[in-house]
Amino acid sequence: VDFEDKRYPLGGLGFEEWQKEKLNLGLDFPNLPYYIDGDIKLTQSLAITRYLGQKHGLDGKTDEQRRRVLVAEQQSVDFRDKFKSFVISSEYDTGKEEFLESVQPMFQQWEKFLGDKKYLIGDDVTYVDFLVYEALDYYRLFHKSILHDYPSLKAYFNRMKNLPELQKYVKSSVRKPWPVFGPNAKFGGGGDPPNHL
Repeated sequence: VDFEDKRYPLGGLGFEEWQKEKLNLGLDFPNLPYYIDGDIKLTQSLAITRYLGQKHGLDGKTDEQRRRVLVAEQQSVDFRDKFKSFVISSEYDTGKEEFLESVQPMFQQWEKFLGDKKYLIGDDVTYVDFLVYEALDYYRLFHKSILHDYPSLKAYFNRMKNLPELQKYVKSSVRKPWPVFGPNAKFGGGGDPPNHL
């Protein structure tokens, strides 16, 4: 899908540019990120992702698949937010081992949910696979071997990573692999990326 990736630099001129533009875009809730597709104007990353999944048939083919997609979508948000909350917390510097231990049940749940399926709901990729892949990548960047005890998740991560469409994006100049969070994050908010980026 062709798109324009409009970015506003943090602070200063970027903030001023966003303030000038946001009320003129016709958005119900002016916020970043936003997505405009003709008359469709959306904000909120999850709403945008879900819309794109539905538009391109990546939201499941049956009612049961769509239900599983919705459950996995919400679980992926919790999974990602657990990581993001940690890297901006005051416990970051002293609590890394405790954090890694605390997320093991979530990894176990994902391993069980995936089972022997190729993707989260079966043989077909859905938009939620990209959400889970992104969250797994955050964890992998933080702890290189975090997937080693989860063979199904590790194989799934590699399948996702090697999707031709995703590889095309990864190799493009559009992708910005680092930082992955805002500047207030103690990991992924700037500085040097991990060697295994």
